[in-house]
Amino acid sequence: MKPNFICFKFSKLTFFTISIILILTCFFIIQVNTSYKKENNNINLTNNTIDFNIINTIEEQNKSKNEIKIENKKRTMIRKLKGFEIVGKIEIPKLKVDKYILNQTSTKSLRVSVTKVCGPDINEIGNFCIAGHNYNKIFGKIKTLEKKDKILLTDVYGDTTTYEIYDVFKTSPKDVSCLNQDTQSEKEITLITCTAGATKRVIVKAVEVYD
Repeated sequence: MKPNFICFKFSKLTFFTISIILILTCFFIIQVNTSYKKENNNINLTNNTIDFNIINTIEEQNKSKNEIKIENKKRTMIRKLKGFEIVGKIEIPKLKVDKYILNQTSTKSLRVSVTKVCGPDINEIGNFCIAGHNYNKIFGKIKTLEKKDKILLTDVYGDTTTYEIYDVFKTSPKDVSCLNQDTQSEKEITLITCTAGATKRVIVKAVEVYD
């Protein structure tokens, strides 16, 4: 009986020891795995921070480049004409028209030159609308323009964009559809003047010419 009793005690002790070892081993593995995950998370966080900083740096560099580009641009055009701010110049070679474009439309400004009615900045995507009296040296002869004739717009920095006429028509003074800004992402210009007696409006539509 004694040998069996000793064997039983030994087996019980062995089982208990093995169990303790297994528990400790599992605990160690869990700790190592947790530590590894935590380390990886820290690495990922660090990498994300680095990426974020890189993106910020690139954005700042681009911003700086744009600011430098704008700062390096020198205005080549006078700022004002008889008290009105100038936003650019229009040239119509066929009619020998060469006029400054003023930034606002009013009775007074129209006496000075042609004026911006509405639209984006000059030579930007959208419909840049210009009004002028029907005097011979201003817009008096635009009704004689034809499709394919050219119009040039120059901004205050001296950059010129060429436009090609695609439509010339008359409409009612109450019809403002020519001012529509949906240009399908094109740069477009609209010239507006009136007929004798102001019973009709003469409209000239042109779109940017691509090289």
